[in-house]
Amino acid sequence: MPGRMSRPIHLGAWFGLKITISPWSIVSYLAVVPVVVVVTRLLLSLPVRGALLAGTLTAIMMFLCESLHQWGHSRAARRVGYPMLGIHHFSLFSACLYPADEPPLPPGVHLRRAVGGFWINLLVGLLLAPAAMNLWSAGGVLGWLTASTAFWNFFVLGLGALLPIDIPGVMTVDGGTILHYWREMRASRKA
Repeated sequence: MPGRMSRPIHLGAWFGLKITISPWSIVSYLAVVPVVVVVTRLLLSLPVRGALLAGTLTAIMMFLCESLHQWGHSRAARRVGYPMLGIHHFSLFSACLYPADEPPLPPGVHLRRAVGGFWINLLVGLLLAPAAMNLWSAGGVLGWLTASTAFWNFFVLGLGALLPIDIPGVMTVDGGTILHYWREMRASRKA
């Protein structure tokens, strides 16, 4: 069964990038819906229909914002001359796909590619913050969606992406890549 949950499903190409999603990712996004239903019923007293709409739109928003994050990496990769091939959604998050035969690259190239995503989400979160603060007090689906989108972008995909997490073979976020190649650059300058 684990093999089936990791087998990628091809979603086609968007902006020249091959997009795949794992069954686990689909399950993860579907799991967002009931969680948001419970939270919005408790916090905002939304009726069931409104809570279901909030949950569904939240899952879609999370997928689109994660894709936007990766699009930022794609732009940065194209600019440095070593473009991405695609994006693989493996859970609520995704990974950049680069050519398997890509040559060893200088640390500066890795750094520039790594910083390509988080700033877009920080900007989206900041731009939505005033609307989120105003609409949250009004409640409803729009209040929830605006606030959760601002939060998801700013704190999770923006600042969260900068956490220096690098667990080889398990998970590396942008901050882990940045720290690794920054240290490598410093070490090569000292040598």
